[in-house]
Amino acid sequence: MMAAGHYPVMLDEATAALDLKDGDLVVDATFGGGGHARRILEKIGRDGRLVGIDRDPDAAARAADLAAEDPRFSFRAGAYDEVLAALVEEGVRANAILFDLGLSSFQVDEAERGFSYVREGPLDMRMDARRGESAAEFLNRAEAGEISDVLVRYGDVPRSEAWRVAREVVLRRPLETTLELAEAVRAAVGWKERGGNPAKRVFQAVRVRVNDELGGLERALGAAEELLAPGGRLAVITFHSGEDRLVKHFIVGREGRCICPPELPLCVCGARPILRRGVVRKPSAREVAQNPRSTSARLRSATRTSEPLGARG
Repeated sequence: MMAAGHYPVMLDEATAALDLKDGDLVVDATFGGGGHARRILEKIGRDGRLVGIDRDPDAAARAADLAAEDPRFSFRAGAYDEVLAALVEEGVRANAILFDLGLSSFQVDEAERGFSYVREGPLDMRMDARRGESAAEFLNRAEAGEISDVLVRYGDVPRSEAWRVAREVVLRRPLETTLELAEAVRAAVGWKERGGNPAKRVFQAVRVRVNDELGGLERALGAAEELLAPGGRLAVITFHSGEDRLVKHFIVGREGRCICPPELPLCVCGARPILRRGVVRKPSAREVAQNPRSTSARLRSATRTSEPLGARG
């Protein structure tokens, strides 16, 4: 049964992109609330296997419940880039891999995790509070220029607004709670009639920086490419432009496009596709109405060819 309050985004579309078959070995690289995992288990038959991954300690507890219910499911705690690399080293070959890069409802709704800009909690934002620098530690030590750069790069905050927010953060330090950061944002840029709460992109940017989300994603995609068996399917659900661009460029860069000069009558560069790109999907209007958090979601998919990795060209 799906956990109360948890809505797996683009569930039907992701399942279709994975093209699941009886006996498949599937990796759910972002277990979260387990919504996608439970649907996958419905599709892979008695001989299928599903490996779930998550670095969130709370997700591990939910995964333990599922493992107790279904012996086809196993769980590995840790950052997905590290766990996927370990699976490659072990010689595992997967038929399908799913990434759902959004925060789970559990993370957003639990104020003590520090992800919410409308509920007061400690300014943390780490996926695993046992590792790395918290949002408060970063914001309270970084110079205004570094903070501004993070907001622009990871939150698509306009440069002028990012600088104003960064200066306001420095003036108000030390920041300790989520609402203190949200108030600093509002003091710096005011409230916009369109576009929603301006703190949303600021919180997103700080979260991405604190968790090294783009670096981890790039490493994880590289490991997934090695992990997929020929014919294996990759599906990635993104939620902001930075990660979506990264996924798009990763797939496009492995399509094996010919780089020969146009005047040559035949291809001599030896380019071969490692991945074949699927159609980009967006959530349905019905899903957006039922779960507004899905609004920015995009699903990108690809299929692994039989070409060796060295054939990229």
